[in-house]
Amino acid sequence: MKRAMFAAAISMAAVGGVPVLVAAPSGAQAVPVPQVRPSQSPTATDQIIVRFAGQPDAGAVPDPAGGSAQVRRQLGDGSWVVKLDDRYAPADAAAIAAVYARQPGVKYAEPDTRQFATVVPNDTRYPDQWDLQPVTPNTSYGANLPAAWDITTGSASQVVAVVDTGYLNHADLAGRFVPGYDMVSDAQIGNDGDGRDANALDPGDWITSAENSSGFFAGCGVSNSSWHGTHVAGTIGAASNNATGVAGINWNAKILPVRVLGKCGGYSSDIADGMRWAAGLTVSGVPANPNPAKVINLSLGGSGACSTTYQNAVNAVTAAGSMLVIAAGNSNSDAANFQPGNCAGVVTVAATGRAGNRATYSNYGSTVEIAAPGGNLSGGLDTGILSTLNTGTTSPVADAYVAYQGTSMAAPHVAGVASLVWAAQPSLTAAQVTTFLQISATPFKAGSTCTTAICGPGILNAGAAVAAATSPPSSLSGTVRDGNGAAIKGAQVRVPGNAVAVTDASGSYSLPTVVDGSYTVQADGACRAPASQSVSISGPTVLDFTLGISGGCYVDPAAWDATSTVLALSGDDASLAVALPFPYAHAGASYTTANVSTNGVVNFLAPDTTYSNTAIPNAAAPNAALYGFWDDLIVDGSSSVLADTFGSAPNRRFVIEWRNVALLADTTKRLSFQIVLYESTAQRVRLQYKDIADGTAEAGTSATVGTENAAGNGGTQVLYNNGLLFDGLSVRPK
Repeated sequence: MKRAMFAAAISMAAVGGVPVLVAAPSGAQAVPVPQVRPSQSPTATDQIIVRFAGQPDAGAVPDPAGGSAQVRRQLGDGSWVVKLDDRYAPADAAAIAAVYARQPGVKYAEPDTRQFATVVPNDTRYPDQWDLQPVTPNTSYGANLPAAWDITTGSASQVVAVVDTGYLNHADLAGRFVPGYDMVSDAQIGNDGDGRDANALDPGDWITSAENSSGFFAGCGVSNSSWHGTHVAGTIGAASNNATGVAGINWNAKILPVRVLGKCGGYSSDIADGMRWAAGLTVSGVPANPNPAKVINLSLGGSGACSTTYQNAVNAVTAAGSMLVIAAGNSNSDAANFQPGNCAGVVTVAATGRAGNRATYSNYGSTVEIAAPGGNLSGGLDTGILSTLNTGTTSPVADAYVAYQGTSMAAPHVAGVASLVWAAQPSLTAAQVTTFLQISATPFKAGSTCTTAICGPGILNAGAAVAAATSPPSSLSGTVRDGNGAAIKGAQVRVPGNAVAVTDASGSYSLPTVVDGSYTVQADGACRAPASQSVSISGPTVLDFTLGISGGCYVDPAAWDATSTVLALSGDDASLAVALPFPYAHAGASYTTANVSTNGVVNFLAPDTTYSNTAIPNAAAPNAALYGFWDDLIVDGSSSVLADTFGSAPNRRFVIEWRNVALLADTTKRLSFQIVLYESTAQRVRLQYKDIADGTAEAGTSATVGTENAAGNGGTQVLYNNGLLFDGLSVRPK
């Protein structure tokens, strides 16, 4: 970053026939220049236009940004073009120009901004796509795509998944698809005569009056085929600038069709598998996806709290680095009551009409991340969302273009723009892309029925989002230490809406890319009391933390024991009763038998194979328990559970080890951990870990660690779903 002081007086002279900026006499008052940074953004400029009041004097001067400036030429109106030594983003260039403008003898100064031929597609129906066009205040609130297309039209290496009804070979989508998959497992719903297969084509989802009256589809409602997935795909990636039909948001990305819906909808089990497969994760019985999607659109949903199945899928997909964009729903209700849009870690999208109000059908509430054009057909064709479709009422017949409305139409706008942001700045995380979409959103107009309380921060603005993403990134770094100044390894530093940093052995962390803004940054560590600080991040920023002891447990030096006796315990959701070599004192009671489960839990009351973890203490089983890594684990052929006794009475220790066990949700994620039971009540229990990759589910992003009494009303929670474990960690809960 550059910071400089600029002389309060400025003059200009011809040196060798070329005018140059010159400094004021020594002692002139200095004017502070705001922090500015060079930029490689396409909109950055290295020139300022300055108009002087009179004739300049001789001398040389550095430019306000700390480099050297030269006056290159005079314009027809008498002003001069001043060449800086580097390029600066529009806001920084304006700050530099403001310094020039404050100098005596300067009438005005302004950035010599860079202009571009505005990219507007020649698709014949583009004039009908108000949803893609710039905002006209109080009249039309489109997503401002032309300003984004001036910077990027997308990347051919990108893949955007449409998890929906499948796709059709529409002429305006020719060449846009990569091979997808049909995840619909029920042949009746699939309507294609079979279950899951590699054919993601949409055969139609119509319901006849006879089907609606009785049988499997009774009560589903009579309807023509929706061709819903094809409509969504067209919004994201219809062939653009081809003088035909409609324009898509991303002109170059490939679309991955994943069919999960058929006649009368689809099962959440199929949808969850479709989400996983789209992200490149393993799905049993399905070939690997060779084209994982960075952005996954789900224009679907149903009522209810986010299910464990959905949340597990979301956790796995986001851990893989993909973004899930999900429609908020069309029930004019609180989106918190509709899944999977109410799951944690997704981008939930509400719908707005052309006039900038909440679409009358759109769900709303605090779970909504952003609003986007979804249309409102009660206002006519120009307020619907025009996209690719088919004329067939049952099976496909002929290509068509039809306007739909719904949060199903709003979501693909966000998915498409997210893919443009990623094309412009591929190094961003999903959280950072979301932040750019939110901070750049068009504010709701005065009197709008959408507010920041129920529709997110504003309406999607593609041009502003891509421009923000291409500005020079700021960074955050520092150290996390304890009260004695010792480094804390494995601590997490969280900047809302950005990536999470994990400290190394020296206690240092670094986030090389942080979106500019004011944040409350939190640091947390295993057995540490979390701390937070408010900070304004712009440019390289340093922030150090000191964490105290949590009071519930202690971090000790690792003391891994070499177990060798394999227990007869394997598979998924299994338990084994193991006789203890000594009476074990736990939470005021003494036990002689431990029930060891494949899911990382030892409890002393009864066999238990509960795989869905909760925060503790909790009255629900298991209780009287030690939670080494309570998650849905599997002990397969590459893993084992072992137990051995070490030491001699009265200081023996019984060590139970889960070695190289896998997370059932993603068997590529494996770890080892030990629960150590001490005969001496002075020590009691130790939990220790190895073979953990930072920032993955191995660190405990979906696990519970700690201890609990028999009543389920007391104990120590070391962590719950926050990923604070690291390789070599050893903790001693109270």
